[in-house]
Amino acid sequence: MNALAGSCPACAEPVGLGDRFCEACGTPLLRKGSTSAEAATKDVVRKCPACGAVSGTATEYCDECGLRLPDPADRTTIDLGALAGVSDRGLVHHRNEDAIALGRLLDGTTAAVVCDGVSTTRQPERAARAASEAALAVLLGVDAPVEPVARVRAAVEAAGTAVATLDGSNPSPDGPSCTLVAAYVAGGEVTVGWVGDSRAYWLAGPDGRLLTRDHSWAAEVVAEGLMDEAAAFADRRAHTITRWLGPDTRPDPDVVSVPHDGAGTLLVCSDGLWNEVPEAGRIGEFAAGAGDGATPLAVANRLTEVALAAGGRDNISVVVIPLEGVQV
Repeated sequence: MNALAGSCPACAEPVGLGDRFCEACGTPLLRKGSTSAEAATKDVVRKCPACGAVSGTATEYCDECGLRLPDPADRTTIDLGALAGVSDRGLVHHRNEDAIALGRLLDGTTAAVVCDGVSTTRQPERAARAASEAALAVLLGVDAPVEPVARVRAAVEAAGTAVATLDGSNPSPDGPSCTLVAAYVAGGEVTVGWVGDSRAYWLAGPDGRLLTRDHSWAAEVVAEGLMDEAAAFADRRAHTITRWLGPDTRPDPDVVSVPHDGAGTLLVCSDGLWNEVPEAGRIGEFAAGAGDGATPLAVANRLTEVALAAGGRDNISVVVIPLEGVQV
């Protein structure tokens, strides 16, 4: 057994740091949830809300009246107590191409992944779901590198492989693709890796800040000093991403790791939130609007509703992780 992390919640036997199961009774010590898992457990009866006809599970539209049928992934809610996530279709897109996956070990090791399907590719939601599942499995797995930066890089590599192999050995260039942001919290340290323009924020009152830098046309011309931020984000090319996970790309993540000394909230999200509210300070204000002592789920719901009220022009995914004693 590894160094002690506590006791099994089922049988009270001691359990070690990093243990996934109790050695005495077999109780799982890892709590997790994901878009894929949530969608699989929901009712798959495709009853049309307009005409009442029941269609097959393979169709997206009502066989009788042609109305788009509700999809189990239109809204995913995952509440693990210490962290929570929401993924919502939004008000404009006809399906949710985002996916989230999050988990926590008994010793407090925590991980979260948000992926955003690239809508110009075929079935991008498949990429988002496969990537988020694969990345979380590595982040909280037993065989991944111990060092956090190496672990996050391994998680992104696994996500890239999962996406690249979705369509077998002869993938199409326009096959499923997605962005990814992954957060790993262990030993009082926060490590974030990303590919594309999904983001991570540190929210600590007025001192909130963005932890990631978009892999996008706008972010890169600003970084190179070719335009100021206002001009770059006003350009029609602003949100064109420059890195992603897809059938014809190798993962090229940026990774940051920061030590602890303080308290705040780690937020990982897709552009469905930050397109509506880009400033870290404003996001922090809206998060605080959930009220004193609000649960992570209440904060996640609050931020999702803010994005919907602002127009909900894209899929919206947020994962909220309050961290005591952590300053990034």
